[in-house]
Amino acid sequence: MDVWLMEFAKGIGMMFTLPLLYIALAMIFIVSGKRIKQERATFGTRIFDRFSEWKGTWGTALLSGFILSAMAVGGGMVVSYPLLLLLSGVFLVVSLTGRLSWYSSAYTLGLSYLVLLVIPYLPPSVQGYEWVATLQETPLHTLAVVMAVLLMTESILMLRTTASHTYPERLKGTRGMWIGQHRSRRMTFVPFLALLPGGMIDAFAPWWPMISLGGDPYGLILIPFVIGWEWKARGQSPVRAAKTMGRHVFLLAIFVLGLAVGSFFIGVLSLAAVMVGLVGREFIFVLHRMREEKTPFFSSAQKGIRILGVIPGSPADQMELMPGEVIERVNAIPVRTENQFYEALQNSGAFTKMEVRDESGENRYVQRAMYEGEHYELGLVFVEPATHEASVGFF
Repeated sequence: MDVWLMEFAKGIGMMFTLPLLYIALAMIFIVSGKRIKQERATFGTRIFDRFSEWKGTWGTALLSGFILSAMAVGGGMVVSYPLLLLLSGVFLVVSLTGRLSWYSSAYTLGLSYLVLLVIPYLPPSVQGYEWVATLQETPLHTLAVVMAVLLMTESILMLRTTASHTYPERLKGTRGMWIGQHRSRRMTFVPFLALLPGGMIDAFAPWWPMISLGGDPYGLILIPFVIGWEWKARGQSPVRAAKTMGRHVFLLAIFVLGLAVGSFFIGVLSLAAVMVGLVGREFIFVLHRMREEKTPFFSSAQKGIRILGVIPGSPADQMELMPGEVIERVNAIPVRTENQFYEALQNSGAFTKMEVRDESGENRYVQRAMYEGEHYELGLVFVEPATHEASVGFF
């Protein structure tokens, strides 16, 4: 037991030697900073906090990491340090695009798998390096299994998407009218333990480890694998779009997992699993873009003013107002523009009551007492900006 505890502690320390960790941290700084800058330029205020791209993901990510750890350590799956450096290199390349859409495991592991397939065809002078020989011994079926589990994690996070997990954007439509869209952008770490040659842990079962990579006995390493996605919802509710894509990715993950398990008996199925994951994930994204080619969901309403976004923790959030809903009356005063909305709020005194039409066309009433120091605009942003370009501020 002492040996396992020591190797576990060393495995956590080894995580900090992986470039993958620092690439991902730099990416989240860049992406969240760019979003905040855009929010302030468009709406006059920051809508979401920094690093909100990974908030609400840790529970699912840690559970996924525990499952992967049990599979990797219990099944005797071994990784090599050159393989981890290859994965870091792939993440660095896809990060240069500045888009989290490439952080799906279908892309990162799929590209890594294809690189491993090419290695045997490299010139003999290159294959003479020890790290290249180590990469050639990588068990390809393990990459397929990890891809399947991470795709399933991605689908679960998509299915759990709420209105507070997508980011509003305002732009001009083809006819010069203001329209809105929401960008879903998420990223998280899935930390899991794997075996690394060169530790002090001896084999405890005939199948363990599954493959030797020149190291006997073995140690542990904590791999901070990164997954993410990015897409826009303009023609439909962002929550509905997320759940549709989540269901499709979940079905893809099940199919990839079946092929990956089969690859333990028929090796070529690992290639089939990776290609199905890579092509299938791209096909799901193409289908999403096709569904978006219709009348904008966030457009001006004939009656009332449409909500584009709600600032988390604001009075509007506490009143359970949702993006896409239409505010028709404020304190019994009909509103059609953002200016009229502000004027009606000034007549509310210490109490605000609104008539709201939801996505299905049903009307409801929301009300709340207002307190000093709160957002005078309730924490709402709309599809059409106010003519006076008022910002979302405080009393």
